[in-house]
Amino acid sequence: MNSLYQWLIIGGGIHGTFMANLLVNQLGVEQDDLRVLDPHDRLLASWSRNTANCGMSHLRSPAAHNIDLHALSLYRYARSPAGFPFRDFIPPYNRPSLELFRRHCGHVIKTNRLEALRLKGHAQALRSDRSSIRVESTAGTLKTRNVMLAIGLGEQPNWPAWARSLHQQGADVRHLFAPDFDRRALKTVDRTVVIGGGITAVQLALKLAEEHKANIVMLSGHDLREQNYDFNPCWIGRKCLADYYKLDFRRRREIIDRERVPGTIPTEVLESFLTALNTGNPRFERGRVIDAATTAEGIQLRTERSLQCFDRVILATGFEAKRPGSPLIEQAIEEFKLACNPCGYPIVGRDLRWGEHIFVTGPLAELQVGPCARNIIGARNTGRFLIAALGNLS
Repeated sequence: MNSLYQWLIIGGGIHGTFMANLLVNQLGVEQDDLRVLDPHDRLLASWSRNTANCGMSHLRSPAAHNIDLHALSLYRYARSPAGFPFRDFIPPYNRPSLELFRRHCGHVIKTNRLEALRLKGHAQALRSDRSSIRVESTAGTLKTRNVMLAIGLGEQPNWPAWARSLHQQGADVRHLFAPDFDRRALKTVDRTVVIGGGITAVQLALKLAEEHKANIVMLSGHDLREQNYDFNPCWIGRKCLADYYKLDFRRRREIIDRERVPGTIPTEVLESFLTALNTGNPRFERGRVIDAATTAEGIQLRTERSLQCFDRVILATGFEAKRPGSPLIEQAIEEFKLACNPCGYPIVGRDLRWGEHIFVTGPLAELQVGPCARNIIGARNTGRFLIAALGNLS
């Protein structure tokens, strides 16, 4: 093992994998000088599990938003002998099928030998060590010149208090994004309720109704809301970002919170759901859970509109709306005296540098990258910032 790396990326999801590809193939970092620290058995493991579990058929992002360096890479792969059998795009924006995107990711990872860069382990602390950073982890102590924090929201699924309490009591309450959730291993029960109102909940309800032929209810606190993106596409480029960069970080946070619209559904998914509703399974109900208990009849959920019992509850309630990476991030902030906005997110410049040798991508970079920071295009835009700042990196 290298005694001193030039770069250590913490997180092997979409952002971490893209950054590894970028550092090696565009910023000239030798493979021996770079590692990706991630707790899973392969790159993109958490992303792959979550997208498979919810029954996704096509991405919400265009084909140009992929983990390779060239925007047209996925199209080229789709025309190749390996990709052609899986060539599948839908409007708007030429969105690829999950299978095509997944295979393209595997192609990029294999072609660029990115899996060889992965170290399995959790980062536990970052320590200042003169001109380098010492990373304490379950994989051992690692020394690196630069750290890239590519930490997403995946380790903080949002559990409503009532659901967490029932789960702790042993009730069959699960979260779609929990590490141990596997849709394909679910046994058929008579009554399943999916809690949530966005694309993930809809896709899951459709898939469960197809696979289990049982009574599936989707329970949402709001009406079905149609929107192809979870943010306005103008936030990808200068049309909206030019003025955004003139604002202070407090105003930027207000814009991000306003412009990101979770709990929405792309047109074709909504149409499929509405068609399925006509068959009677799944069913859609609007209501917020105000009380929950286990009874002899099952899991009893009371909303402002009804009282019903179910055999299983599956949460499709997304992720907690807080800064990711605890407790590692709190420790790093204290160790390196890192600047934060009142919302707790990093204050970084155009070089994505948070402190002397710490860089951020994904949600941690959103005060600089904007409302698209968490998405695949957010990784690509972060990469452009990093390339522009190449002369300042060491």
